[in-house]
Amino acid sequence: MEHQDYQQLLVPHSLNALEVSEARELEAHLETCAECRAELIALRDDAALLAYTAEPVEPRPEVRARILESVRAERTVDRAGAMNDKVVPLKPRANWNVWTMGLRIAAGLAFIALLIGLIVLWRRDAKLQQEVAQLNRQLNTQQHELVRDRDVLARQREALALLNSPDAKHLELAGSETAQNARGSFVYDQKTGKAVFLADGLPATPPDKAYELWFIPKGHSPVPGRIFTVDSSGHALLPEQMPADAMGNAVIAITLEPKRGSAVPTLPIFLSSPKS
Repeated sequence: MEHQDYQQLLVPHSLNALEVSEARELEAHLETCAECRAELIALRDDAALLAYTAEPVEPRPEVRARILESVRAERTVDRAGAMNDKVVPLKPRANWNVWTMGLRIAAGLAFIALLIGLIVLWRRDAKLQQEVAQLNRQLNTQQHELVRDRDVLARQREALALLNSPDAKHLELAGSETAQNARGSFVYDQKTGKAVFLADGLPATPPDKAYELWFIPKGHSPVPGRIFTVDSSGHALLPEQMPADAMGNAVIAITLEPKRGSAVPTLPIFLSSPKS
Protein backbone atom coordinates (compact mmCIF):
# COMPACT_ATOMS: atom_id res chain seq x y z
CA MET A 1 0.00 0.00 0.00
CA GLU A 2 0.95 3.64 -0.45
CA HIS A 3 1.14 6.02 2.50
CA GLN A 4 -2.17 7.65 1.51
CA ASP A 5 -3.89 4.23 1.51
CA TYR A 6 -2.82 3.67 5.11
CA GLN A 7 -4.12 7.14 6.05
CA GLN A 8 -7.58 6.22 4.71
CA LEU A 9 -7.67 3.20 7.04
CA LEU A 10 -7.02 5.29 10.17
CA VAL A 11 -10.64 6.42 10.66
CA PRO A 12 -12.27 2.94 10.54
CA HIS A 13 -9.40 1.54 12.61
CA SER A 14 -10.07 4.13 15.34
CA LEU A 15 -13.63 2.71 15.48
CA ASN A 16 -12.41 -0.94 15.43
CA ALA A 17 -14.19 -1.42 12.11
CA LEU A 18 -11.35 -2.93 10.02
CA GLU A 19 -11.00 -6.51 8.87
CA VAL A 20 -8.40 -8.52 10.78
CA SER A 21 -6.00 -8.64 7.81
CA GLU A 22 -6.27 -4.90 7.17
CA ALA A 23 -5.81 -4.12 10.85
CA ARG A 24 -2.66 -6.26 11.01
CA GLU A 25 -1.20 -4.61 7.92
CA LEU A 26 -2.01 -1.13 9.29
CA GLU A 27 -0.47 -1.98 12.68
CA ALA A 28 2.73 -3.07 10.93
CA HIS A 29 2.81 0.27 9.09
CA LEU A 30 2.20 2.21 12.32
CA GLU A 31 5.36 0.73 13.83
CA THR A 32 7.46 2.64 11.28
CA CYS A 33 5.33 5.75 10.60
CA ALA A 34 5.24 8.38 13.34
CA GLU A 35 2.88 10.64 11.37
CA CYS A 36 0.16 7.96 11.10
CA ARG A 37 0.59 7.01 14.78
CA ALA A 38 0.06 10.60 15.85
CA GLU A 39 -3.02 10.96 13.63
CA LEU A 40 -4.53 7.69 14.95
CA ILE A 41 -4.04 8.86 18.55
CA ALA A 42 -5.74 12.17 17.72
CA LEU A 43 -8.67 10.35 16.04
CA ARG A 44 -9.18 8.07 19.05
CA ASP A 45 -9.05 11.05 21.41
CA ASP A 46 -11.63 12.88 19.31
CA ALA A 47 -13.88 9.81 19.26
CA ALA A 48 -13.62 9.51 23.05
CA LEU A 49 -14.64 13.15 23.46
CA LEU A 50 -17.81 12.58 21.44
CA ALA A 51 -19.34 10.70 24.39
CA TYR A 52 -19.30 13.98 26.35
CA THR A 53 -20.64 16.18 23.58
CA ALA A 54 -24.18 14.68 23.42
CA GLU A 55 -26.78 16.64 25.39
CA PRO A 56 -29.63 14.77 27.17
CA VAL A 57 -32.89 14.98 25.20
CA GLU A 58 -36.31 14.86 26.82
CA PRO A 59 -38.57 12.20 25.19
CA ARG A 60 -41.46 13.44 23.06
CA PRO A 61 -45.01 13.21 24.50
CA GLU A 62 -46.02 10.44 22.10
CA VAL A 63 -43.01 8.36 23.15
CA ARG A 64 -43.93 8.83 26.81
CA ALA A 65 -47.55 7.83 26.08
CA ARG A 66 -46.37 4.74 24.14
CA ILE A 67 -44.18 3.62 27.05
CA LEU A 68 -47.00 4.04 29.59
CA GLU A 69 -49.38 2.17 27.35
CA SER A 70 -46.85 -0.67 27.05
CA VAL A 71 -46.49 -0.84 30.83
CA ARG A 72 -50.30 -0.96 31.27
CA ALA A 73 -50.53 -3.72 28.68
CA GLU A 74 -47.86 -5.74 30.44
CA ARG A 75 -49.69 -5.36 33.75
CA THR A 76 -52.92 -6.52 32.12
CA VAL A 77 -51.15 -9.54 30.66
CA ASP A 78 -49.60 -10.36 34.05
CA ARG A 79 -52.98 -10.21 35.71
CA ALA A 80 -54.51 -12.42 33.02
CA GLY A 81 -51.62 -14.85 33.35
CA ALA A 82 -52.10 -15.06 37.07
CA MET A 83 -55.74 -15.87 36.56
CA ASN A 84 -55.36 -18.32 33.69
CA ASP A 85 -51.87 -19.51 34.52
CA LYS A 86 -50.81 -18.58 30.99
CA VAL A 87 -48.07 -16.28 29.63
CA VAL A 88 -48.82 -14.17 26.60
CA PRO A 89 -45.69 -13.89 24.36
CA LEU A 90 -44.65 -10.45 23.13
CA LYS A 91 -42.30 -11.56 20.37
CA PRO A 92 -43.45 -9.10 17.70
CA ARG A 93 -42.89 -6.14 20.05
CA ALA A 94 -39.50 -7.51 21.16
CA ASN A 95 -38.41 -7.89 17.53
CA TRP A 96 -39.55 -4.38 16.81
CA ASN A 97 -37.59 -3.05 19.81
CA VAL A 98 -34.41 -4.88 18.73
CA TRP A 99 -34.75 -3.57 15.18
CA THR A 100 -35.29 0.00 16.41
CA MET A 101 -32.31 -0.25 18.75
CA GLY A 102 -30.15 -1.57 15.91
CA LEU A 103 -31.17 1.34 13.69
CA ARG A 104 -30.35 3.80 16.46
CA ILE A 105 -26.94 2.25 17.05
CA ALA A 106 -26.21 2.29 13.30
CA ALA A 107 -27.29 5.94 13.08
CA GLY A 108 -25.10 6.79 16.08
CA LEU A 109 -22.09 5.07 14.55
CA ALA A 110 -22.70 6.83 11.24
CA PHE A 111 -22.89 10.17 13.04
CA ILE A 112 -19.66 9.46 14.91
CA ALA A 113 -17.94 8.42 11.66
CA LEU A 114 -19.17 11.63 10.03
CA LEU A 115 -17.77 13.74 12.87
CA ILE A 116 -14.43 11.94 12.73
CA GLY A 117 -14.35 12.40 8.96
CA LEU A 118 -14.98 16.13 9.40
CA ILE A 119 -12.19 16.32 11.98
CA VAL A 120 -9.80 14.53 9.60
CA LEU A 121 -10.73 16.87 6.75
CA TRP A 122 -10.26 19.87 9.02
CA ARG A 123 -6.81 18.67 10.08
CA ARG A 124 -5.77 18.04 6.47
CA ASP A 125 -7.12 21.43 5.41
CA ALA A 126 -5.09 23.12 8.15
CA LYS A 127 -1.98 21.23 7.04
CA LEU A 128 -2.65 22.21 3.43
CA GLN A 129 -2.98 25.86 4.42
CA GLN A 130 0.37 25.68 6.21
CA GLU A 131 1.98 24.23 3.09
CA VAL A 132 0.43 26.96 0.94
CA ALA A 133 1.71 29.64 3.35
CA GLN A 134 5.19 28.12 3.20
CA LEU A 135 5.08 28.09 -0.61
CA ASN A 136 4.00 31.75 -0.59
CA ARG A 137 6.95 32.63 1.63
CA GLN A 138 9.31 30.79 -0.70
CA LEU A 139 7.76 32.57 -3.68
CA ASN A 140 8.19 35.96 -2.01
CA THR A 141 11.82 35.14 -1.24
CA GLN A 142 12.44 34.13 -4.84
CA GLN A 143 10.76 37.31 -6.08
CA HIS A 144 12.98 39.44 -3.82
CA GLU A 145 16.04 37.60 -5.08
CA LEU A 146 14.88 38.13 -8.67
CA VAL A 147 14.45 41.86 -8.09
CA ARG A 148 17.89 42.01 -6.49
CA ASP A 149 19.45 40.12 -9.41
CA ARG A 150 17.76 42.45 -11.89
CA ASP A 151 19.09 45.44 -9.99
CA VAL A 152 22.62 44.01 -10.04
CA LEU A 153 22.32 43.29 -13.77
CA ALA A 154 21.12 46.84 -14.44
CA ARG A 155 24.10 48.23 -12.51
CA GLN A 156 26.47 46.02 -14.44
CA ARG A 157 25.03 47.19 -17.77
CA GLU A 158 25.24 50.81 -16.65
CA ALA A 159 28.85 50.33 -15.57
CA LEU A 160 29.73 48.62 -18.85
CA ALA A 161 28.20 51.46 -20.85
CA LEU A 162 30.11 54.02 -18.80
CA LEU A 163 33.39 52.11 -19.14
CA ASN A 164 33.00 52.15 -22.92
CA SER A 165 32.09 55.84 -23.07
CA PRO A 166 34.69 58.04 -24.85
CA ASP A 167 34.17 60.75 -22.21
CA ALA A 168 34.88 58.41 -19.28
CA LYS A 169 37.80 59.01 -16.95
CA HIS A 170 39.29 56.16 -14.91
CA LEU A 171 40.73 56.46 -11.42
CA GLU A 172 42.41 53.46 -9.83
CA LEU A 173 42.19 53.09 -6.05
CA ALA A 174 44.88 51.23 -4.08
CA GLY A 175 44.54 49.54 -0.70
CA SER A 176 46.16 51.06 2.35
CA GLU A 177 48.02 49.21 5.11
CA THR A 178 44.63 48.47 6.68
CA ALA A 179 43.42 46.70 3.50
CA GLN A 180 46.51 45.77 1.50
CA ASN A 181 44.66 43.25 -0.72
CA ALA A 182 41.87 45.67 -1.62
CA ARG A 183 41.67 47.54 -4.89
CA GLY A 184 39.08 49.64 -6.66
CA SER A 185 38.16 51.61 -9.76
CA PHE A 186 36.19 54.81 -10.07
CA VAL A 187 34.96 55.74 -13.54
CA TYR A 188 32.98 58.89 -14.28
CA ASP A 189 31.69 60.79 -17.28
CA GLN A 190 33.54 64.12 -17.47
CA LYS A 191 30.48 65.82 -19.02
CA THR A 192 27.60 64.55 -16.88
CA GLY A 193 29.45 63.46 -13.72
CA LYS A 194 27.68 60.12 -13.88
CA ALA A 195 29.99 57.58 -12.22
CA VAL A 196 30.36 53.99 -11.09
CA PHE A 197 32.56 52.55 -8.37
CA LEU A 198 33.92 48.99 -8.28
CA ALA A 199 35.74 47.49 -5.30
CA ASP A 200 37.27 44.09 -4.63
CA GLY A 201 39.08 42.54 -1.66
CA LEU A 202 37.69 44.84 1.02
CA PRO A 203 37.32 43.31 4.51
CA ALA A 204 33.84 42.24 5.56
CA THR A 205 31.84 44.99 7.26
CA PRO A 206 30.75 44.51 10.90
CA PRO A 207 26.95 44.49 11.48
CA ASP A 208 26.95 48.07 12.80
CA LYS A 209 29.35 49.46 10.18
CA ALA A 210 29.37 50.34 6.48
CA TYR A 211 31.84 51.68 3.94
CA GLU A 212 31.47 55.27 2.79
CA LEU A 213 32.84 56.85 -0.38
CA TRP A 214 34.44 60.30 -0.15
CA PHE A 215 35.26 62.99 -2.70
CA ILE A 216 38.19 65.13 -1.51
CA PRO A 217 38.65 68.10 -3.88
CA LYS A 218 42.00 69.87 -3.67
CA GLY A 219 41.79 72.69 -1.14
CA HIS A 220 38.24 71.78 -0.05
CA SER A 221 36.62 69.69 2.68
CA PRO A 222 35.72 66.05 1.95
CA VAL A 223 32.27 65.52 0.39
CA PRO A 224 30.46 62.33 1.47
CA GLY A 225 29.24 59.93 -1.19
CA ARG A 226 27.31 56.69 -1.06
CA ILE A 227 27.26 54.19 1.81
CA PHE A 228 27.70 50.55 0.87
CA THR A 229 28.62 47.05 2.06
CA VAL A 230 30.51 44.24 0.38
CA ASP A 231 29.73 40.59 -0.28
CA SER A 232 31.68 37.61 1.09
CA SER A 233 34.53 38.21 -1.37
CA GLY A 234 34.83 41.90 -0.54
CA HIS A 235 33.21 42.91 -3.84
CA ALA A 236 30.97 45.95 -4.37
CA LEU A 237 29.46 47.68 -7.40
CA LEU A 238 27.49 50.92 -7.01
CA PRO A 239 26.45 53.86 -9.14
CA GLU A 240 27.49 57.34 -8.07
CA GLN A 241 27.24 60.97 -9.11
CA MET A 242 30.45 63.00 -9.18
CA PRO A 243 30.01 66.36 -7.38
CA ALA A 244 30.65 69.40 -9.56
CA ASP A 245 33.38 70.64 -7.20
CA ALA A 246 35.23 67.34 -7.58
CA MET A 247 35.12 67.12 -11.39
CA GLY A 248 38.52 68.74 -11.89
CA ASN A 249 40.93 66.99 -9.57
CA ALA A 250 39.80 65.14 -6.47
CA VAL A 251 40.94 62.18 -4.46
CA ILE A 252 38.47 59.31 -4.11
CA ALA A 253 38.72 57.56 -0.73
CA ILE A 254 36.91 54.78 1.13
CA THR A 255 36.54 54.66 4.93
CA LEU A 256 34.67 52.48 7.41
CA GLU A 257 31.92 54.45 9.15
CA PRO A 258 28.81 53.86 11.29
CA LYS A 259 26.02 52.14 9.40
CA ARG A 260 24.20 55.40 8.66
CA GLY A 261 27.37 57.20 7.55
CA SER A 262 29.34 60.16 8.82
CA ALA A 263 29.64 63.85 8.01
CA VAL A 264 33.43 63.68 8.07
CA PRO A 265 35.67 60.70 7.26
CA THR A 266 36.97 58.47 10.05
CA LEU A 267 40.51 57.13 9.81
CA PRO A 268 41.97 54.84 8.68
CA ILE A 269 41.42 55.04 4.93
CA PHE A 270 40.92 51.66 3.26
CA LEU A 271 41.11 52.69 -0.41
CA SER A 272 42.23 55.90 -2.10
CA SER A 273 43.12 57.22 -5.53
CA PRO A 274 46.45 58.96 -6.17
CA LYS A 275 46.77 62.65 -5.35
CA SER A 276 46.92 64.78 -8.47
